[in-house]
Amino acid sequence: MVTETSLSPGQHKKLSRIVYEESGVVLNEKKYSLLLARLAKRMRITKIASVSDYINVISSDPEEFDEFIDATTTNHTFFFRENKHCEYLIKILDKKTPLKIWSAASSSGEEAFSIAVQLLANSFSLSIFASDVSDSMLKLGRRAVYPMERVKNVPSSMLHTYFQKGKDRWKDHVRVKPAVQQLVTFAKFNLLSDTPADTFDIIFCRNVMIYFDTPTRQKVVDNLCRALKPGGYFFVGLAESLNGLDHSLKTVLPSGYQKK
Repeated sequence: MVTETSLSPGQHKKLSRIVYEESGVVLNEKKYSLLLARLAKRMRITKIASVSDYINVISSDPEEFDEFIDATTTNHTFFFRENKHCEYLIKILDKKTPLKIWSAASSSGEEAFSIAVQLLANSFSLSIFASDVSDSMLKLGRRAVYPMERVKNVPSSMLHTYFQKGKDRWKDHVRVKPAVQQLVTFAKFNLLSDTPADTFDIIFCRNVMIYFDTPTRQKVVDNLCRALKPGGYFFVGLAESLNGLDHSLKTVLPSGYQKK
């Protein structure tokens, strides 16, 4: 039976280091409660009673290791979050040019599908590469089914055109229509260790670097900038910036940049 979970300083340091080395997410003392809550949930699910036993399991079981990383790095998201970036692109981009877009750290797909429906509604041609380090989030993105509360910011006209309302037990959910789904490709990608195999006109990497320290942010930005075409656009979250980092980008709006 799983008892109340607590972490010794050594266990907190070890688990934080595991998360940092795998994902770049910093879980310092201020994030102790978050780490503890996510860890306790995994221990309840796996019916492992002690933290030391759980640490041994993730050291030898790749599947549970991935589940632990998923649990400690997954964040809340919703449709049309921080939408000024997309509104800006719709105003300044040429509709005649097909767009290749990367939604890095795409979580469960809301960002990628938000971009897709808005560009479609404005007659753009596009393809989106949606990546995340979390297998469970990628699975949700590919399923493309979301609670109604996640789409409350979507205009009713777009909701009618690009989403299907669920019935019976799915009555409080919507599914992204196939015409939109086919524009988005989901794949696992680690921003710290994987190398982009393509180049893009636009890259969104929002609300993830806020959890990184400066060396990790620099590494991620270097990696992403190499995948950004000259003149391409790069967006981070509104609570983030590239201040203090070396890069070849110019600011075009808050948290929005263009490659020189």
